[in-house]
Amino acid sequence: MSQDPSTPDPRPAGEFLPEGEEVAPPGTRTMGIVRWALVALMALAAAGAWVQFSGLAGRSGSATVQYHCPMHPAVLTDHAGECPICGMDLVKVENGEKKPASGGETAAAAAEGAYWCPMHPEVTSDDPNATCPKCSGMRLLPRPKAGAAKQGVPGLVAVDLSPDRVQLIGMRTAPVAREKLSPTLRTVGIVTSDERGLALVTTRFGGWVESLSVSQTGQRVRKGDILARIYSPEMFNAQLTYVNAIGWLKGTQPLGTGQATPDLDREARTRLLLAGVEAADVDEIQREGKPLRSLSVRAPISGYVGRKIAVVGLFVQPGSELFEIADLSTVWVLADVYESEIERVKVGQKATLEVAAVPGQTFTGQVAFLYPTVSAASRTLQARVEFRNPALKLRPGMYANVTLDVGSVDGLVVPGEAVVDTGEVQYVFVAREGGRFEPRRVKLGWRSEDKVQVLDGVSEGEKVVTTANFLVDSESRLRAAIEGFAASEQPPPPAASAPVVHGTGHGH
Repeated sequence: MSQDPSTPDPRPAGEFLPEGEEVAPPGTRTMGIVRWALVALMALAAAGAWVQFSGLAGRSGSATVQYHCPMHPAVLTDHAGECPICGMDLVKVENGEKKPASGGETAAAAAEGAYWCPMHPEVTSDDPNATCPKCSGMRLLPRPKAGAAKQGVPGLVAVDLSPDRVQLIGMRTAPVAREKLSPTLRTVGIVTSDERGLALVTTRFGGWVESLSVSQTGQRVRKGDILARIYSPEMFNAQLTYVNAIGWLKGTQPLGTGQATPDLDREARTRLLLAGVEAADVDEIQREGKPLRSLSVRAPISGYVGRKIAVVGLFVQPGSELFEIADLSTVWVLADVYESEIERVKVGQKATLEVAAVPGQTFTGQVAFLYPTVSAASRTLQARVEFRNPALKLRPGMYANVTLDVGSVDGLVVPGEAVVDTGEVQYVFVAREGGRFEPRRVKLGWRSEDKVQVLDGVSEGEKVVTTANFLVDSESRLRAAIEGFAASEQPPPPAASAPVVHGTGHGH
């Protein structure tokens, strides 16, 4: 017989009840009710999930609204948002439209028709003039044929632009014409002294420097100007011999037992000249009739003192360097010519030069010599270009921009701005009829100031884009990427067994 829980137990504390008659702890019945309620809720949730997954919950035969990415058809979700791969807005898949293809097929391949809209692959047509009603009249593009060989420029396709858009971007074209091109080669160089205008001032006798007329480097001197005076004991004795020879011939000096030689004075004069005594000093000795205390050292050429070693009191020996003089009336410019351009440069070609020190003025000269070796460090050959420099506007050490006139050639030319050069590929956009612009790979030849010779790729009379060609290039690359021509620049398509990626509705 069970006891009412609310009735006090009359038995003493510590005495246990028989088996099966213990009093239940407080709240046991309440916890049991909660436990069964939780079990019931979990069962209902599991049943609802199973019903929703199997399509039995609320389906009346109508298609579920879905959204997909036109660039990545594998991205499929049931709500609007952005593609988690490219951030592009997801497009609603309308009732009756074909869903994006899966298993590695693109949406374009799943659709039908010779022309399609890259932004809405479900819009197709066999009409070459058809437009997409969802892209403000965007013209449908031809569908690439499977297995067709790629032609033209890799990563680019022909684009079609309406006349309004051509006018809006300010596009201009120019015809491919046959002209005589006067190509030039632009390079850089350094102004140096003309080696033929350098003079090293030395002496052929020893002595001491008594005085200097040129006391600083850079001073301008003229040919024959006295640079220094040197006292030489050995040359003093040679002067006495010359003075005595002159006196013997005039009868003022005793001849002794021998007979005077008629050429005695001339021989003594020659010895002085060969010893390095200036002719002006020898004439002064003859005129004065006595030796000079010090002999003069004169400038052999006109120019500027580039180096000065002589100082007062310096003892010099035969061959000692005293001064270096440079004649800068003519200067050299050593221009660097890259290895690939060597064959374009010839001796005698006309050259023009510009320096930052004389803005707006151009100097004219010609190529005088090509050095026989190529620099291993810079891979360039030096061309010596001579320039007249009477006003000393060109100074050694100046950095110069040199333009070489490499002669004239006859061929097909286009404006230089029409060529798009990536460093590896050169191409132009050829304007076709109906607003179609076709990328064309070209092989270039000589260049002039604003034109370039085209050896292969275009024909005479064709028109090429000269302005806004980079905008056309961007459009061409975009469409090539969409159509799948630039497969090397895109990630490979998903494999057939790849799961469908469901977007989160948030761009990354």
